[in-house]
Amino acid sequence: MKSKLLITAMLVVIPAFVSAGEDGYQDSFTIESYTMTSTGENRFWGLEPGRFVVLGNMESDGSEFVIISVLEDTEMVDGVETRVIEEREFENSKLVEISRNFFAMAEETGDVFYFGEDVDYYEDGEVVAHDGEWRAGVDGARAGLYMPASPEVGMKYYMEVAPGAAMDRAEIFDTNATVEWRKGTLENCLVVTESSPLEPDDESYKRYAPDVGMIYDDGLALLKHGSRFPSEHYIEFRIAEEQMPTIPRDIVYELHPTGVIKEVKVELHQVGARYAIETFIGRKQWDVEVTDDGEVLRNKPD
Repeated sequence: MKSKLLITAMLVVIPAFVSAGEDGYQDSFTIESYTMTSTGENRFWGLEPGRFVVLGNMESDGSEFVIISVLEDTEMVDGVETRVIEEREFENSKLVEISRNFFAMAEETGDVFYFGEDVDYYEDGEVVAHDGEWRAGVDGARAGLYMPASPEVGMKYYMEVAPGAAMDRAEIFDTNATVEWRKGTLENCLVVTESSPLEPDDESYKRYAPDVGMIYDDGLALLKHGSRFPSEHYIEFRIAEEQMPTIPRDIVYELHPTGVIKEVKVELHQVGARYAIETFIGRKQWDVEVTDDGEVLRNKPD
């Protein structure tokens, strides 16, 4: 697969591009001339089911996490079978958003195109809005280019072409960045700035790493990446005690004033996040699970 993409990239560099719009960003792509597939490998945005990344940020007053997962699901959008990539976002342990994003890859080039998204915004476990939804082929919307197979500094292109609903565009600033994360160093990273004419004062900053995917999104940094089976219903990873927000850490010590915390894990479930803490009183272990707002979900001896 990699050798095929490499040969193709050498022969044709981003053939999907035709001409730039008035703002200098490419807004039209020759998608109809390619064979589109719902699976495949792009170095920065692969469509292989099971892959995931977790981005997040933990401060003293709370946390924010997002899981980006390539699902087994596919969906027909504008006559194209697309792969569903889910983004599940949590703020202060609560689920706040689920988006199902639709992507397909040009077999001839390895370019990944974005065909739309379904969005659910949550409050207290209930869906309250669907802002930003769009689909190619509906109300004049067209697929945009999400990730070129051979990105180059200076490329400017629309990722979404849904007038009045979603018009995100990207500009590539670096293709050889070095990024430090909690488990080491990532080389040859891509740096992208996103903007939209619908929100001219809003600009976002993203980074992508080869064979990983998105590793940074406006303050949310990579915490874990890999591949998982559909039967794995939650993702967990260890953090240091001092990384926990103040409220859950204080709750543990209120429950066990003489205890010593030995291990802290973040668990990201389908509908919420929690901290799973092992604390010891002498030789006796207690398992505590608590949320950002101090709700105790478990407090039992092991």
